[in-house]
Amino acid sequence: MMSRRTRQILLRLLTYVMLAALAALFLFPFYWLLISAFKAKDQIFALPPQWWPSPWRFVNFASTFEKTNIVRAFFNSTVIAAGHCTLALFLCSLAGFAFAKYPQAPGRDKLFAFVLATMMIPGAVTLIPVFVVLCKLHAVNTYWAMIVPGAASAFGIFWMRQYAAENIHNDLLDAARIDGCGEFTIYWRIVLPILRPALAALGILLVIGSWNNLMWAFIVLRTKNMFTLPLLIYLLNCENRTPFELIMAASLLATLPLVAAFLLFQRQFIQGITAGAIKG
Repeated sequence: MMSRRTRQILLRLLTYVMLAALAALFLFPFYWLLISAFKAKDQIFALPPQWWPSPWRFVNFASTFEKTNIVRAFFNSTVIAAGHCTLALFLCSLAGFAFAKYPQAPGRDKLFAFVLATMMIPGAVTLIPVFVVLCKLHAVNTYWAMIVPGAASAFGIFWMRQYAAENIHNDLLDAARIDGCGEFTIYWRIVLPILRPALAALGILLVIGSWNNLMWAFIVLRTKNMFTLPLLIYLLNCENRTPFELIMAASLLATLPLVAAFLLFQRQFIQGITAGAIKG
């Protein structure tokens, strides 16, 4: 019979093999995108599949920059993602802090329940009303049309409220009030630093959602100089001759910033995701 140590080693080895297999499964679409960005169109659809570009076609990227306004689309996506993320983090953290630490506010629990109830409303239901409001405000085809709608999301408020309730102690807030701090000063100088892990985790989710937002961009953005990356890539796919090699190259360029952002902030993201899961 196997010893206990041997069983533990085999179990750990099996776990690593399964994790490696799952990692390969999830990384395969990115690998296929990476190699397809350097292939010709006929090589992308070749059977049997070509698992390595031969030759490497860097001209796909040159053609993407030549035939599309991808630099402007990068700028638009960056401005919109950064603006939406910043505004959403401010509003969600402010509301979450208020819901968590102001029990004396009249109707707080009912209002919070109403906020949570809005999560059950499908996003498609609000498309037309929000679009009409933007038309009345003459905000269609502007950055504000992409930044403001959905900034104060129910999920973001709930996320920040749960984190603030577990990690911000009332004694700390009372001490700040005794020292003469106003409520907004307490939020800005004391609460926000404590909420940093939750802000990082929520921020990554917000940036990914805003960066990949196609449907809303297709509705409110009208001119080419306002197109975002997803909209630019989608319109490439609508041409008479679909340039799949350019689509793959543009998709790779659009994906790399998100991968870099996750790798840069993965520690804060994991810390925010797992906050409260383990208590000492």
